[in-house]
Amino acid sequence: MAGTNFFTAISTTCDIALTNEADNAMLAKCTGVPPTTAATFAVGCIMIRTDNATQYQNTGTVAVPVWTINGTGAVGPTGATGYTGLGFTGATGYTGAGNFTGATGPLGSTGATGYTGATGYTN
Repeated sequence: MAGTNFFTAISTTCDIALTNEADNAMLAKCTGVPPTTAATFAVGCIMIRTDNATQYQNTGTVAVPVWTINGTGAVGPTGATGYTGLGFTGATGYTGAGNFTGATGPLGSTGATGYTGATGYTN
């Protein structure tokens, strides 16, 4: 299949497919780094880099194109936080009676004191 060949070469590395009413590119393809030629690429122009399958968008101006890889731009603001409810904290539950630990066993008798030996002899 030969394709539709919408692209027109503007250099050895860049082809343009679609332009706007000011004749600035809206869709283009390139090999290598996208060109930054002034007065050529509209703001929002999509550039497809065919040598590494990367898609760019002109986030600069027509005079100074800035190519931003799609999917890596700044993240927008986070929306408002939703309603969280009435905010009651539940009552502490009943813990049960006593939380007993096991009873201590009976005391045994103390054994007899052992023999301490004779007191030393002094003069």
